[in-house]
Amino acid sequence: MALILPFLLAFAGGATDLARAYQAWLTIESAARNAAEYAATNSATSAAALTDAKRIVCVESQHLSGFTPGSPPNQVNNCTKPTTTVPSFTISTTQTGATVANPIATVRVHVTFPFNTLFPYPFVPHDGWLLKADTTYAVVRGR
Repeated sequence: MALILPFLLAFAGGATDLARAYQAWLTIESAARNAAEYAATNSATSAAALTDAKRIVCVESQHLSGFTPGSPPNQVNNCTKPTTTVPSFTISTTQTGATVANPIATVRVHVTFPFNTLFPYPFVPHDGWLLKADTTYAVVRGR
């Protein structure tokens, strides 16, 4: 028992951390996809797209370990971790399939989130992994 117990505990801890990392990655991926869809559908400018995307990502990831709320009064909506950027935002009336009445809006949302393990493991950085999600969404507006 004394020889096997440390290995069993290490495997259980590793499985727990792996499950936590996978769940955090899925949450970040889903939040980025939802933020890109909302911004492409509703935002009028790149500044509005960034504000909308950040709000959605923060609200959807607020239960993750490592989430850092922002300043009051909207602490959850202004979180500092995860980090959300909108590298590109376009509304086109000349793209194939677009018209003046029905422009195509395309938004790219990039999200990064630092993840730390519960236990230090050999050959695994305890300082954290950087989980990333990058999603592009395009929608024809006005239909």
